Amino acid sequence: MGDIILDVRDVSKTYMQGKIPVTALHDVTFSVEKGEFVAIMGPSGSGKSTLMGIVGCLEKPTAGAVIIDGVEVTSVSDRQLPRIRREKLGFVFQHYNLLNSLTALGNVDLAMRFSHVSRRERLERAETLLKKLGLGDRLNHRPTELSGGEQQRVSIARAMANWPAIILADEPTGEVDSKTRDAIVETFKLLRSRGQTIIVVTHDPDVAKNCDRVLRIVDGTIMDE
Repeated sequence: MGDIILDVRDVSKTYMQGKIPVTALHDVTFSVEKGEFVAIMGPSGSGKSTLMGIVGCLEKPTAGAVIIDGVEVTSVSDRQLPRIRREKLGFVFQHYNLLNSLTALGNVDLAMRFSHVSRRERLERAETLLKKLGLGDRLNHRPTELSGGEQQRVSIARAMANWPAIILADEPTGEVDSKTRDAIVETFKLLRSRGQTIIVVTHDPDVAKNCDRVLRIVDGTIMDE
């Protein structure tokens, strides 16, 4: 077994709808090794988004623990969570979430503004990442001047900017055509080959089949792998 980068232990999450408790996750347990490319699949309402929110330190579980790169993130204070998200996690979203007022280079640079990295190093790192993702000729283009696949690659470069332990991708191919989807998947596979850990939530079996493992979640419970 390799190094465990993510350890989810007996995680449950219950919300209150008025006076009625609703369980979104129930005793979810799994681990991910460093350098794995893992898919999370399940029907709408199965708990995928809640699980990603907890792993992404955007919310805390009702019970259980999440350990990321040796840090039990579920026990740290709310003041520490932004730093953990910034240093340990990179996020890739379905809708890219790029700033149209900034170039591709500027969008990646922005991710490092609060990481105590000099402006020169930020720009050098942003340029290197974008070039590695095949965007060397798009550095000074704004999102409106880029295709959907190019925008998603910019968002992947942004997610990589602080050298995160894990990249969390939420339906990253949900609104692109099959050719663009395949290019995005190949980008993730390239990063995986370089030792990056990637967890992707997807409804697309063509994305999942390219992953090392698939975690299936139904009614808030991991059913099989």
